[in-house]
Parts: sequence; structure tokens; C-alpha cells
Amino acid sequence: MLTLLIVDDHPYQANSIEHVVTEAKLPFISSIYKAYSAKKALECFNEHKVDIVITDIRMPEISGIELIGKLRQASRKVKCVLLSGYAEFEYAQKALELQTSKYLMKPVVEADLIGTLEMLRDEIAEERQNMQQHDKAVHVMRKNMPIMKNNLVLDLILGRSVTRRELEQRMESMELPFVYGDEALFFAVQLEDDLSGYNENDKSLICYAVGNIAEELFRDSFFMLHATVSNRQLVFVLKPQERKREHAPDRLERRAKELQRSVYRYLKHMISVAIVSSTVLFPSGLQEAYQKSMLLFRNREDKVAGLFATITDLPIPKLTGSIHSLYKTPTFASFMETARWDEAKARLSEIFLELESKWSDSTEYAQEVFFVIAGTYQFVSHKQGKQLIDVIGPLYKQMLEKHESWDLGTFRAWAFQSLDSIIADQMASNMNRSQSLSSRIQQYVERNLDQDLSLQMISEELRFHPAYLSNAFKVETGQTLSDYLLKQRMEHAAELLKQTDGKIYEIAEKAGYQTTHYFIKQFKKIFGVTPQQYRNRDIGRN
Repeated sequence: MLTLLIVDDHPYQANSIEHVVTEAKLPFISSIYKAYSAKKALECFNEHKVDIVITDIRMPEISGIELIGKLRQASRKVKCVLLSGYAEFEYAQKALELQTSKYLMKPVVEADLIGTLEMLRDEIAEERQNMQQHDKAVHVMRKNMPIMKNNLVLDLILGRSVTRRELEQRMESMELPFVYGDEALFFAVQLEDDLSGYNENDKSLICYAVGNIAEELFRDSFFMLHATVSNRQLVFVLKPQERKREHAPDRLERRAKELQRSVYRYLKHMISVAIVSSTVLFPSGLQEAYQKSMLLFRNREDKVAGLFATITDLPIPKLTGSIHSLYKTPTFASFMETARWDEAKARLSEIFLELESKWSDSTEYAQEVFFVIAGTYQFVSHKQGKQLIDVIGPLYKQMLEKHESWDLGTFRAWAFQSLDSIIADQMASNMNRSQSLSSRIQQYVERNLDQDLSLQMISEELRFHPAYLSNAFKVETGQTLSDYLLKQRMEHAAELLKQTDGKIYEIAEKAGYQTTHYFIKQFKKIFGVTPQQYRNRDIGRN
């Protein structure tokens, strides 16, 4: 609902307009106020919420133009309509400068007046809707501001592709005081306590609390951005406030030590702190600063609970060959593809044991192992016609969002949990389809007993890996495919010996054997007698 204020120094003019609006019974007009001078109009405007003002342009003491100017100072939202018997251009031009909604000539045509009010109703409704959407967007943005800042810092320290224009737009939308080329300070912290008894939400709350404590300690001297890299590690990017630029690195070190003490005092957790001693350029120097701090934390010789170190210069990460167990044949991928789960688990343990020995050498070793393992998991899942996210569930989200910041323990836990999920999924799938698969194998064998059948031939025909085919057949039938083939051939040969008078070499060929001597050897192994003795014995019985 809208309210209307009519201003005219001639009461009958104001009353006439009120009468027209009242008679029109406009449902969107809830209240009508009248004022016979600009002074009274200002008093009414200050006393009531007014949406639309209709004012005469020519009034004593304060003109309609001056009145609109004063109303505009009080509210940019009020809609103003000017009435005048004068059509001078200068008045119209001034009215437009003051964003007057309409300029009507006296005597006012009723249809024009009503049409103007309806137009203003639509404008106000649209503006209110836009304002609501804007307020909602601002609310959502403020609510998500910590996440947006966190993601921005992660993009910069992890070297993700962000154009300068995109970065500037993101910083502007978040009203961040950092600009390209700023000299920034950098430090990182790592929780050193055993967090194995905490769930993911608890770990997140601890990191959130550490960030809050840091904000309180640094806010009087620094502008700060910080991000949670993992459930153990946080990084901080600081820009000294102009009045506190002098001795900023020393002030940073003092506050970082106080942060370490405060976290222990209030949260009962020990943290290690790594400070990059020199300033870094924003944003180009952040990735190197982050890598230096992580290298310090990864170095097992220097890593002690409660470490406080200033990073001046660290050696270039060294590479001493690849992760050998990752590529040793049969490879981890081969074990996975052929469903040799116990061997896959053993190889995975071997891979992580070797990775542990090289963990502090270079972050690229962890990346190498991750991409091979994740790629293998995806390949195995896709081969079964499934997406990896459907097989390992929440572990997939962790893989996408957090693998760059995993410590060795978290990485190892993810790898083995994902493997267990894949094994469980495939075993469930195998149970559902193994019956039909074994039936297909048996049907194919029965139709082709006169062929030189082999595991390779059957797997090619049925389009399964030989090892998988053999394993699935044994799971369902309790016998190996080789034993089944031998049994079927021998039973077929025995039947031919009974029912036909074919020569032994002909029987061997029909049983799928190219060598008669080998056929006789296998037959005797199963029945205890040669094919001829078996035939003679059967004839004797008859």
C-alpha cells in the first residue's frame, strides 16, 4: 500500500485532487495527506511515511522545485509529481534534474492523474522488488563471505588459474584492501595434537576458532586474509595498516607468538608456526611462501610440537627418482583391474611406505601418487559403468576439494577407505551377475568342446579380463575354470567312447585336443585308465 501527499497553496486545488483520487477508489492508495504550504508539507513528510508527493510548482516562500530538492535530501525513494499552469522549459528542466517523475499541467486531466499514479505504483513495486533481491543478495554474500575469502586465498596459494581481472573483481566484491603489487606478510600454522578422536565438524570448528583468535590479535595493526588449507593447517596473508607499517615484520612475529600461546590457553591445542621473514608481493609471491611453510612442516627433522620458525631460505625440494612401487609390475592398476584385492592392498601399503620416506623431499611425490591412485580408481569404476562419486560417495568430494592439502595420514586413510568402498561395490555387483556369467561360460564351453578351448579364448569371446573371468567363475561354482574345462572335455570324450566306434585320435580331436598322446594322458589322469581300456571295459559290461 502507498501513501500520497498533495501540496498546493490553494486549498481548493488540493481538495480537488484529493476528491479525484478518492472517487477513483485506487486500491493501492492507503492514505492521503494534504498540505497548503511547503513548510507544512515538510512537517507532514517528516511525520508520516510518504511514497508519492504531488506539489504545485508556484508557491510563496518555498517553491515546488525547492520543496522537491529538500525532499530528495531526506529520501531518494519518494516519487514527485509537479503541477503548474506554466509550461516554461526552465522549470521542466530543473524538475528533470531533481528526478521528478511527472510534470502535469493545470487544470489536471483526471485520466492523466490516475494514469500517473498507476505508473508510479508500478515503478515503486519494481524498485521494492529489486531492493528485496539486492538485500537478499547482500545477505547471502555476507553469510558466505568467510567461504569466499577462504576460497580466494586457496586459489592464490595453490597456484590455481585466476586472471588479474577476475581477482580484482572478487576482491572488490568482498571489499578487500589488497591490490596487485602490495607488499604482504605471510605465515602458516599447523595443529600438532592428535585429532584422530575428532570428527570432521569438530576439526573444522577448531580451525575456525584459531582463525577468530588470530583476527582478534591482528586486527589493530593488519588487514588480514586467512584460509583453512586442511583440518590441521591454516595460512594467513597480512597487509600492515598505513599507520602501523613501521616494524611490521617484528610486530607480526610478536603477535604470532601470542597466537600460539592463546590457542594453547583457550583451545588446549598446540600449534606450530612458520613465518616467511621477508615481505612477498601480492598475489604472485603467495604460492612460493605457502610452499616454503609447508616444506618446513613436512621436514621431519625440524618438526616438533610447538615449533616456532622464521623462514629465511629453504633448500630447493630434491627429487630422488620416482616412487618405484607405484610402477612395479604387476602394477597397482593391474591388481585393481583383475580384482586381486589382497594384492592391491599390499601394493598400496608398499606405495605409502615408500612415499613416507620421501614425504619431506618434495610435494610432487604426493601429487604423483595421488594422480595415479585416483586415476586407477576412476578407471576401475568407469569399467563397471559407474562414476567414482557413486562408488566412494563423500570420499569423492574430499578428493576434489582437499587432496592438495592432505597430510600423509589423511592421504593414506582416504586411499584405503576408497579402496574398501570399491571392493565392496564390485563384490556386490559380482554377486548380482556372477550366476549369469558362469552360465554363459558353461554354455559356450558345451557348444565348443571340439575346439582347443583356453581361458584366453573364452575371455575374448565374453569380453572379460581372463583373471576376472576366472575369479568370478570360481566364486560362483567353487571350482576353477581350468578344472571345469578338463572335466567337461573328459566327460564328452567318455560319452563318445561309449556311443561311437571312432578311433582314439578322432575322439581326441572332438574333445578339443590336437595331440592324441596328451589326450590319453589327461584321460587316464581323470578315469584311471586309457581311453581304449575305458572303451573295452564298457563293451565288456555290455
